[in-house]
Amino acid sequence: MKKSIIQILELPVLLTMALGLLACGTKAVSSTESPFSRERGGFSVKEEPLEITVWTYFSGIQQEAFQRTINRFNEGRGKDIGVEVKAYNPGSTLDLQNNLYGINQKKLEQGDYPDIVSLHTDTAMILEEEGVLTDLDSYFNKEDWSAFVPSFIEEGRLGRKYGGVKILPVAKSTELLYLNKTDWDSFAEATGTTLSELSTKEGLLRVAEKYYQYTDALTETPDDGKAFYGIDDYANYMLVGARELGVNLISVDEEGNAKVQFPKEVMKTLWDNLYVPIIKGYFTSEGRFRSDDVKTGDILAYTASSASSVYFPKEVIVSDREQHAITNIVLPAPHFEGGEEIAMQQGIGMGIVQGNKKRVEASVQFLKWLTSYEENAQFALSAEYLPVRVDSFTVEAIDKEKGSGMDPSLEKALSTMSSNTLYFTPSIVNLAEIRKALEYELQDKALSDRYKIETAMASGVAREDAIAEYDNDENFEQYYETLINEVNYLLSND
Repeated sequence: MKKSIIQILELPVLLTMALGLLACGTKAVSSTESPFSRERGGFSVKEEPLEITVWTYFSGIQQEAFQRTINRFNEGRGKDIGVEVKAYNPGSTLDLQNNLYGINQKKLEQGDYPDIVSLHTDTAMILEEEGVLTDLDSYFNKEDWSAFVPSFIEEGRLGRKYGGVKILPVAKSTELLYLNKTDWDSFAEATGTTLSELSTKEGLLRVAEKYYQYTDALTETPDDGKAFYGIDDYANYMLVGARELGVNLISVDEEGNAKVQFPKEVMKTLWDNLYVPIIKGYFTSEGRFRSDDVKTGDILAYTASSASSVYFPKEVIVSDREQHAITNIVLPAPHFEGGEEIAMQQGIGMGIVQGNKKRVEASVQFLKWLTSYEENAQFALSAEYLPVRVDSFTVEAIDKEKGSGMDPSLEKALSTMSSNTLYFTPSIVNLAEIRKALEYELQDKALSDRYKIETAMASGVAREDAIAEYDNDENFEQYYETLINEVNYLLSND
């Protein structure tokens, strides 16, 4: 953990130097000459064709959906105004960040770096600190902004009370609970457990304990019960869970400065509802994603992005000889009992790199087209995301694109985001590193301690005694102090 965090910390220091060059490079090629003739009916480019580039981290169905969208633009609106869009994928999100941060180290001209880039808020904050991102308020009027879901626009202002929009929302998602209904039905019938018990984190924990006992009783081997549940994103669990308990672990003031508060009683509740069930064998994280763990039969349910619904497996494969088909059911992500019902707001946003005026305005034209009613609904829904406009953030839009009732995951995501208070991660420079600390300090410790408990049990130590070595206040205090020191260190090096 420490090694990976320190390695990541080295990146912003080196990258800030690169960003300085990038900012200087963009200023050097700025022009005040208007590149468009504003004729009735829209924009047209004097010099045709003008090619603009988009960098994304998309893969799979997202990449396919985006390429189809670009093709429609280039063959239609783009041809009309003399603008052609090309998309490039430098790799993962981190690969994209590294390419973007270091792009001007060789003092390349603007044509060698993107006009539009997919952005998370932490990347955007570093670019924003160097003055690299375009303020979109100059290109969208009040009526334009009113078409978007307000919370989505607010996220794009990067926590600056009077700042402009630097990230334009393009498609959004939340988190949902996915369940292997086939094997759940057998368990529920045998134990009388109901789906309603999964609506809270505490209820989910009680169900997981019951499932462990149920599967343990299926064999003659003692203490070999199976885990019921897993989480794809531990940081989201921590941030959203704390917010449901009335606390923002990380926030920003009106000037955009980071503020943190980690009340011990709130952190203990988060610990009790994730770390403790992991070391007891009720929850687990085995594969790269929890959908992998469902496929191998290691768990029955997991919380993950609503955009990942297509990855839920069609069968459980325990071995070459043991496999069976399964169906799934999608439920709202569980909340803490008695807490505020919070839904995670995440998804795709794009920013425009400052530079030559004609390139910036051409980029704006593409993004306006991409977030128009028909095009935004078609792109977002085909990529398993929700549209960002008020008029398409509806069941009717989903049914029109997907067919009535044909995509329960999207419909559940819509109802979740419409009925809950939306939460998005605050915009601070070291957000990615802090999220990693929240993620891995707990996950790595829990899985490591579970392995030690299993080793002790294999050597003859009673299960209760092996667990008691780790399920205690002293162990929590050690974790708590380590996490606080890690986060404070990261904040002091932003």
